[in-house]
Amino acid sequence: MMSDEVHRAIAQIRFFGKLAPLILSGRKSATIRDDSEAHYQVGQILEAITHEDGASICQIEILSIEQVSFDTLNRSHAKAEGLPFTFLLKRLIRKIYPRDTKLYFIRFITKNVIA
Repeated sequence: MMSDEVHRAIAQIRFFGKLAPLILSGRKSATIRDDSEAHYQVGQILEAITHEDGASICQIEILSIEQVSFDTLNRSHAKAEGLPFTFLLKRLIRKIYPRDTKLYFIRFITKNVIA
């Protein structure tokens, strides 16, 4: 069994603050992460917080985790990320993960909005 300290450390996921409205509206229902954030589990409830200052956005529940390669990212992935086109998603991913080819597509739903 995990200690409370360890559980708290992995019970958060960070997003850029500008994505908060997309997450809260449900237009962003997935995120793409690298190996350093591949430890999340299906069914896990996480506190979504802003990358910039750690402010709470909401709670999310992980629905699925799929290993994907950069080359196989498609419009379905982009749409779940709240983007209209694959090329925009790939451009964004390359800015965040310039060399990674093994990525994780994490689908989620918003559970509770944190006031």
